[in-house]
Amino acid sequence: MYVAVRADGGPEIGYGHLVRTGALSSELLARGHGVAYVTTTPAHVREVCPDGVDTVTISSREDPTPVREFTRDHADITVLDSYLADAMYQQQLREATPLVVVADDTRHRISADVLVNGNLYASDLEYNVIGSEPEWCLGPEYLLLRQEITEYASKDPPWRDPPSRAIVTMGGSDVAELTPIVIRAFEGFSLCVDAIVGPGFSIEQEAEIKEVAEDVSTDVRVVRDPNNLPERMFQADLAVATASTTTYELLALGTPIISIPVIDNQEPIANSLRDRNAATVLDRGSGQTSFRRGINEYSSNKTLRVQRRNLGKKIVDGQGTTRVLNLVSDVGI
Repeated sequence: MYVAVRADGGPEIGYGHLVRTGALSSELLARGHGVAYVTTTPAHVREVCPDGVDTVTISSREDPTPVREFTRDHADITVLDSYLADAMYQQQLREATPLVVVADDTRHRISADVLVNGNLYASDLEYNVIGSEPEWCLGPEYLLLRQEITEYASKDPPWRDPPSRAIVTMGGSDVAELTPIVIRAFEGFSLCVDAIVGPGFSIEQEAEIKEVAEDVSTDVRVVRDPNNLPERMFQADLAVATASTTTYELLALGTPIISIPVIDNQEPIANSLRDRNAATVLDRGSGQTSFRRGINEYSSNKTLRVQRRNLGKKIVDGQGTTRVLNLVSDVGI
């Protein structure tokens, strides 16, 4: 089976679409299938997605014609993960091959054979479907998580009391430039902190982060795009992250989270985490004092860390990619 993936990513639009389709692509490759990304951002696909995927460069994110022409001639099934792909776009791709749509919301009507929305709030949304109903993959049991995350999610996370390790990870890029603020919030805590610089961070951002890390008394290690990021997240006693794909990975790993939304489409994730008491959720725009309060709460409250650790692993079992892939394989036959 040859699968076409229509997705883009980068510092301006974020890396989430590439990370989650990359998780699916990795499993497809492992099962002996072929994968081609049809994308406007081929360099970032090669940076984020697994080795072995092909890339086909297109010039427009909104014109489905070149995508349809490629999939009609080469693909057995198409996976579409783009906020710009409206109902017409979906219909045109579906005319060429069976279509899997990966979505976070209901901004567009749905025309698909399989709809994947792995968010906590997915089952609460009302979907407007064109034509026959898709196979529904709704909720965190269908989260597309990387294989490395899935492997660590099957293990019991380390336990230290008091906590001694923390991680700060804002994702592939730090659009709100929060990393320096968070590092300063760790001042005075007896923690070893990994401050992750994602692939979309600018040179100027990295320089500022390193300067702040040297300025605080806490042991802060600044690491750019580490290959062992899942292990670092798993080993951490607490994490500070945006309300994004990273938050779901941390839930699966059982790492207690201080979560903050930084763009509009992260607000529903933040609200769902707050409703379930699954993380310490800060309001958008929160500053150093709020982060420091959250760090102190986890450092001093053993019961809370145990509760969040167990609840996270209960909410996200890490098997979503396998469940989705089994459906995709059935549709693509």
